[in-house]
Amino acid sequence: MGARPNIDSLKVACGSNQLQHCFKYLFVQEWRENEDLIIYIGQKCDELDTNIQRRDELIQEGQSFGLFHEVAPDAVECMVETQQRDREILAALVGVLDLAREGRVEKQRHVGLMDLKG
Repeated sequence: MGARPNIDSLKVACGSNQLQHCFKYLFVQEWRENEDLIIYIGQKCDELDTNIQRRDELIQEGQSFGLFHEVAPDAVECMVETQQRDREILAALVGVLDLAREGRVEKQRHVGLMDLKG
């Protein structure tokens, strides 16, 4: 039988020579990483959404200065451009968050399958 360095290192990491224990260990680790990703992306979405809301208020206030203030129109235009980009980033992050949440179900199923084998 040939060397299986990945399986061997997995056996060492989980402390068992039984493959169902090794794979359950692997799937539990992946599930935890997925959960951490969900938490992290969720926090980043919340932060970005807060920044977008704050910038919306700044844009409204900046527009109240009118054309006679020499900095306001340029600043408002820059904020509008940034706002659009941040909305696109937020939409992309929400998409990733949805995928990670779908992965949660898949990873829980993987762990459950290894429970049935053990």
